[in-house]
Amino acid sequence: MRRIRLALVLTALLVPATASAQAAPAAPAARPKPAQLPADSLERARKFTSWLYTNQTDSLFAYMDSTSQREMKVAKAWEETVAQLATRAGTEEQLLEERWVQRNGLRQYWRKAKFSGVDEPFLVRWVIVAPGTIGGLGLGLASQAPPIDP
Repeated sequence: MRRIRLALVLTALLVPATASAQAAPAAPAARPKPAQLPADSLERARKFTSWLYTNQTDSLFAYMDSTSQREMKVAKAWEETVAQLATRAGTEEQLLEERWVQRNGLRQYWRKAKFSGVDEPFLVRWVIVAPGTIGGLGLGLASQAPPIDP
């Protein structure tokens, strides 16, 4: 089975604090709760996915948070991601599951679906930040999904 690795890094990774030099380990700090997302966040996440599938890159760029827009620089950069998704995974044939998770202290919409170009479920992961903008995107096989926050 071929291995699919797609990544569009739009947000900085949250790096855990380095271990202290104390003899006893310190208790891990609780992650702050993310800001409340708008009531229409599920519809937004579905819309973002639709725009991804239909190559509406200008719309995706317009909904990115300002930090991500500065890092990406132009909406055309989305086109490469769209092309890689189509080439490596094909098209979505059946939605299997959609859910909200928290990862690295941020909310993510996870859409698991059957795609025409792979033998196992594929996962589209949107980082949605308040006030409902795109903070990042992850694509890959569902079996290789990254860990979520406890």
